[in-house]
Amino acid sequence: AQALRLSPGQERGIVEPMEQALHIYQDSGNEHQAAAANYQLALFYSKVWTCQRDEMKTREKLSAAFANYAAAHSYFGRAPSGNESTFVILCLDLSNLYAAVSGEEFLSKALSRCLDTTDCFSKASVEAARGRKDPNEWFVKMETLASSVEERIFKLLVSLVKLEKESNADSTQYKDIYRTALTSKMTVQKQRKSEDVTSRLAASYELLASVTTACTKCFES
Repeated sequence: AQALRLSPGQERGIVEPMEQALHIYQDSGNEHQAAAANYQLALFYSKVWTCQRDEMKTREKLSAAFANYAAAHSYFGRAPSGNESTFVILCLDLSNLYAAVSGEEFLSKALSRCLDTTDCFSKASVEAARGRKDPNEWFVKMETLASSVEERIFKLLVSLVKLEKESNADSTQYKDIYRTALTSKMTVQKQRKSEDVTSRLAASYELLASVTTACTKCFES
């Protein structure tokens, strides 16, 4: 997100209407619109947190961004079928925010948010899309997003492997996860060349699922 430098008055002028809308949606029980409002607030705070006058304000805006993202993520992660693209874009935005804060912990969280999208590319999601009015638009959008998620995962893993190496620790967990990701990428290469978009999406799902499993094994051991 591109940084925004605003005066306190300008900031209030943007935030207050969004917060009012959020409260109206919450009071009326409109979960979808409330989540969308939280998402908009999160995007706004993501743009202003690096341009604050002191560290306290910086932490306050960053905390607000994470809080609003958490609320939106909670809804869209369990939202009805058809919201997959919104959830994937939200996860990528949240991943970018985590990655903007230095340190292994935040990079690891950035990776986890990318992996949250795995089920969006599952067979169940694909089958549900087939039954909707215009499935082609969904397939085109999701294939583009799958590529973005995979690219992000590999970049994050490269950064995490580098940090792991620089720390001189005995652990090689991120190196092991990266190796799993590369192996999976090679395994699904044939599916990538398929003319059937569902096969190409299945390849993305398999790659994400294998990385998710590798992460679970590493962090449980």
